[in-house]
Amino acid sequence: MSWLADAADRQQVLAAMPELAASYTQLYAQLWTLPQLPASSLELCRLRLAQLHNSAVEWQKSEAELAPGQRLALVDWPSSELFDSAERACLDFCEVYAMDTQAITDAQAEAVKQHHGDAGLVALVEALGLFDGMTRLSLLWQLPVLPVEGQ
Repeated sequence: MSWLADAADRQQVLAAMPELAASYTQLYAQLWTLPQLPASSLELCRLRLAQLHNSAVEWQKSEAELAPGQRLALVDWPSSELFDSAERACLDFCEVYAMDTQAITDAQAEAVKQHHGDAGLVALVEALGLFDGMTRLSLLWQLPVLPVEGQ
C-alpha cells in the first residue's frame, strides 16, 4: 500500500489521479514501439536505472524481452560479452543520466547516435526521463514488491 493511495502498484496509484493516468499510459506504451530504438535496449536502460536507484519494484517488472542472461549480467554490462556495442552505448549514456545529466559527454551522445541516429538519441533521452522519474516515484510512493507467480 502506498502512502499516496490505497494501491499496490503504479497503475493503482495512477488510477487515483485519472487526469494523468490516460496520458501517462499512452505515452509509456508508445515508448516501447519507437522505431528509433529497440525495445530491448530501452528495457536494459530501465532495468539499469532500477539497479542504480535500488528499486526492487522496478527491477521486478519486465517490459520487453531480453536476450538470455542479459538481465542477470546487467550489473556487469561494461565487461559482459552479452551486450553489443549499441546496447553498451545506451547503457553508458543511461548511467551518467541517472547520476548527473550535465555530466553526459559529447562522446557518449555520439556513441548513441552512431548506432541509432539523432532521432534515437532524442528517443533515448525522452525514455530515460520517464523511466528515471517513474523509478523515483515508485520509491517515493513506497510501492511494495509483489510476489512473483510461480515462486
